[in-house]
Amino acid sequence: MKQNRYIVLLKDQHKSSIQSVEREFSVSVTSSELLSKDNRSYNIIDSKNAVLYKNLGVVVVDDMDEQQLTLSVKDTKSPVIWFEKERDFFAADEITLINELKTAVDQLKTKITELENFILHKPIPQQPVIEWQWGLKAIGMDKTLFTGKGIDVCILDTGFDISHPDFTGRTIEGKSFIQGEDWDKDPNGHGTHCAGVACGNVRNDTGVRYGIAKDCNLKIGKVLSNSGNGTTSSIIDAIDWAITKKFRIISMSLASPVQINEKPSVLFETVGTRALENNVLIIAAAGNDSQRPSLPAPVSAPANSLSIMAVAAIDNQMKVARFSNAGINASTGGNINVCAPGVDILSSYPRKSGSTTDYKLLSGTSMATPHVSGLAALYMEQFPDLSARQVWELLETKAKQIENLPYRDIGKGLIQTIH
Repeated sequence: MKQNRYIVLLKDQHKSSIQSVEREFSVSVTSSELLSKDNRSYNIIDSKNAVLYKNLGVVVVDDMDEQQLTLSVKDTKSPVIWFEKERDFFAADEITLINELKTAVDQLKTKITELENFILHKPIPQQPVIEWQWGLKAIGMDKTLFTGKGIDVCILDTGFDISHPDFTGRTIEGKSFIQGEDWDKDPNGHGTHCAGVACGNVRNDTGVRYGIAKDCNLKIGKVLSNSGNGTTSSIIDAIDWAITKKFRIISMSLASPVQINEKPSVLFETVGTRALENNVLIIAAAGNDSQRPSLPAPVSAPANSLSIMAVAAIDNQMKVARFSNAGINASTGGNINVCAPGVDILSSYPRKSGSTTDYKLLSGTSMATPHVSGLAALYMEQFPDLSARQVWELLETKAKQIENLPYRDIGKGLIQTIH
């Protein structure tokens, strides 16, 4: 994360407004429509050059004086209506959380390592007991014939292992927003796992179904590094790209923790709204900061924005996952919209050195989010005339309430297919 990088929201994108920004901040502004494979935003942005993300009305600037930005917001003649400092985002799964705890809490190192080893080496059944993974059964995938055919689903994550055998023969489009790292490789594994849930099909070794929108058009945006972290500017860059490409669904299994009573970011609220206006639905993980039952944490950014769909996680006993964040900032924003399976979720995973399998069990709101994204693709195939807003409403309307689980924790309930 650049220490003095700011994300600036403009009231409009008129030529006069851009010229005003250039004068106020002494920078040259390049529109994202001029970017290319060889001309990336991360190669342009510096103390003298900024990038405008044309679909969002957002400018990213470096080495700015915060006092000057504050004065611009207060100046009614300035096109600047909001700014915020760049923040870090992380893959929203248990392993990422464990790695953060390892760094911050040395005295818990032994216990954390034991838990990490348990999760990473949790045995995967070699012989299928059922034809569907539990999460797919829970949302009714065994009762629908829709497959997401023709729908563009964009996974913004750590990239994707293009060599995974379950995706052989599929045309996959992607772009990296992380300098020096490729979108079609995934040393981290998180992105491949999430893409598998949303857009995969069946295991090549057993034939058990684990993916939802198996016939959708899979799109990949690498916004998290190989170590699993990213920044506001890389995410904004990718969202602008996805809107330009007219992808219908953006799935973000990433999160940045917020405090109790912290208001949602005006930036992401505006970005989500502008995506919906472009008929694009953004779905994001609620985050994994809770220590249930005693200490639930508020929905993380950017899922706490009202214009971005927030997804909580449940387990196969229909209980709220112990890590899943809750809508406890309801007065300032940050409600849960729906919940989905997010504990012990099996999906595609890069085969790493010493491994003998192409799959892994992971837990997190990261795993719940692509369930919703995949199902949204099925809805869009089933009801092609519905807008992104209407698909969102339908996902909530058709969700199933779970007995004894409050709205605070699961929103409108567990997502369901329509049959």
